[in-house]
Amino acid sequence: MGMTFEKLIKKELEQNSSDIFPLIFEDQKYWVKQARATQSSSLHKFYYFLFPFEVLLPVKAKTAQEALQFETNKLKQFNELGITTPHIAYQDEHVFALEDCGKNINSFIRKRDISKERMYFFIDALLETLAKIHNNGLFHGGAQARNFTFKDDKVYVIDLEDSFEESIDLELLQFRDLLLLLLSLTKTRASFDMDYEYVIEKYIALTNNSSFKMRLKQLASKISWLYCISQIKWVKKLLGRDVKGFFKLIKALKEL
Repeated sequence: MGMTFEKLIKKELEQNSSDIFPLIFEDQKYWVKQARATQSSSLHKFYYFLFPFEVLLPVKAKTAQEALQFETNKLKQFNELGITTPHIAYQDEHVFALEDCGKNINSFIRKRDISKERMYFFIDALLETLAKIHNNGLFHGGAQARNFTFKDDKVYVIDLEDSFEESIDLELLQFRDLLLLLLSLTKTRASFDMDYEYVIEKYIALTNNSSFKMRLKQLASKISWLYCISQIKWVKKLLGRDVKGFFKLIKALKEL
């Protein structure tokens, strides 16, 4: 008798120390994720105290089992609402396995030779998926491009383990989602500049969260001193591509 899926997972867990790893069973690919606690470090909380920016918002502390239950419940909830998530093929209190749902979108948009048409195909798909989440009165929690995947012309939502204290306003969490998505777009390697105004206007058109435009502009104003420093000639020479991309975003937000 062949090995069952559950036994194969448990065997692999004995040999694999990674939190997330791929697994092939009966010619099908799966991703196994071990339960892991979620919490923000004391240093993270201190930074948020000094610089209370949305992107630094500390996550809610959860045990490994609480985090696993939260994430799998949210995957099921999203799917019931028509937000595409990978199917949960196996789950117990220590681990769950998801059917493979393709490559993360970040791997597509970071390609140096990506065309503008292909880039905005993925951006539109990301925005439509994020808007569907927000229009259902929900948030992602980690809405970077790497936490969305693409397979068979569908965008899948993954990595939903982060949650926040109940006192945190939903609008703030949705704004944080948009900000994380914008920040992830600064890391592209495309030969053309990103049109951040298009991204923001498209998101607003899909969600009616029109106040987010002013909030983004206000955020950019708060850290405009950093942008000014980045424009000093000798400082500019020291900056890497990703940091320069970040300051291009800040400049675009200031000019909204």
